[in-house]
Amino acid sequence: MNKLNTMKKTILLIAFAITSTLSYGQSIFDKLEDMDGVMSVVINKDAFEIISKFNFDNDKGGNEMTKVFKMINDLNEFKTFSTDETKIAIEMEGMVKKEVDTKNLTELMRLKEDKSKVWIYVKKTSSKDLVSEVLMLVKGIDKQTNGMSKAMIVSLSGSININKMSTLVDTLTKNK
Repeated sequence: MNKLNTMKKTILLIAFAITSTLSYGQSIFDKLEDMDGVMSVVINKDAFEIISKFNFDNDKGGNEMTKVFKMINDLNEFKTFSTDETKIAIEMEGMVKKEVDTKNLTELMRLKEDKSKVWIYVKKTSSKDLVSEVLMLVKGIDKQTNGMSKAMIVSLSGSININKMSTLVDTLTKNK
């Protein structure tokens, strides 16, 4: 009987190890890629490494592009999902809330402008200048129904320098 219990424990341990290995790297947002009504963009580490090798200095605006690509070189993954469908937008908001709780993300800031709201969350590291994840939710409110009508999720993972991200945002928005 004791051998049987030991065997059961071993099988459960192996099953748990396999399950956690298979789910590692999976994101709660991965199912959005296959949903109708959702536009998605996913860029992985290999793409960032390839793009960072390009020299944009000779192109118009190339110096800014070079700065941007140097800043994103330490990213492992960039994902963005957006929808104009209310039902999916509500589901996306729930997914973000679950991810914030599951990964114990810290709210970095909230913004409200007109009928849009933005939440930015981060996963802190031991360095005050680096985070390992940035998760952003943008909600658009329908003026007629006062309910959510649009949503966008942006997810970044890697070694993210908050100071460089600030410079990146400035670079991308200064011409607007």
